[in-house]
Amino acid sequence: MIKKYVLIISALVMIGWGCQKDLDLYSGRDFVYFNPSAGLDSTYFSFAYVDVNKSVDSLYIQVRTGGEVKNYDRQVKVKIAETNATVETDFRTLSDSYTISAGNTFGTILVELLRPEVLKREERYIILELEENEYFTLNYPTKVSSGDEEYSAIRYKIVFSEIMTPPTKWSTYEFGEFSVKKLDVICEEMNLTREMFNDASYMINSRQKYIAAKMVKILNDYSANGHPIYEDDNVTLMRMGDVYYN
Repeated sequence: MIKKYVLIISALVMIGWGCQKDLDLYSGRDFVYFNPSAGLDSTYFSFAYVDVNKSVDSLYIQVRTGGEVKNYDRQVKVKIAETNATVETDFRTLSDSYTISAGNTFGTILVELLRPEVLKREERYIILELEENEYFTLNYPTKVSSGDEEYSAIRYKIVFSEIMTPPTKWSTYEFGEFSVKKLDVICEEMNLTREMFNDASYMINSRQKYIAAKMVKILNDYSANGHPIYEDDNVTLMRMGDVYYN
């Protein structure tokens, strides 16, 4: 029985501490911040995995509010703090404000990225920065710690390009050294899409092995028929991972 009372008292103390912490955090005006729960204050976007006919794509950057939940819409203001991109060439003009709907504590900042040819050679970046207005202040700590790193709660960096990097499920062991041409040949011959190589639930190890083994036969058949497939240098024969050539 004594143990039971100790547990109850401990729980009440913890609840009281938590409430006091919330009161300290939420005192004063309502505030807004970029949601740091993922421990990130930036994102990288590549058009390399977007349909070639798509000239614009949208990012939705989450913001979160602290303080009282209101029964009316509120507006969040954000500005471009720094960028090497050109408005209406690399990205569309931001809205004057973004809405937090009545009863909500979350909202999103819509950023529409455009797809000029230069993105195939160079990266562009945009740094968003939240601003105070009549609805929100910026009382949330400007830096949030996560492990050994710090992340901004009021700034968010977007880096975007069309430079192709290896997809997350590209297995060098199975497919060999990455090249854009090799990825596209695999997709064409195996009726796949680039996006599938970023899908961990689809591109499982057994499927990687099947694709690689099948591609070895396909590439060998092209060579046997007098139509070998080369890498972009037109000298190096395209091949899968070394394990298939021992």
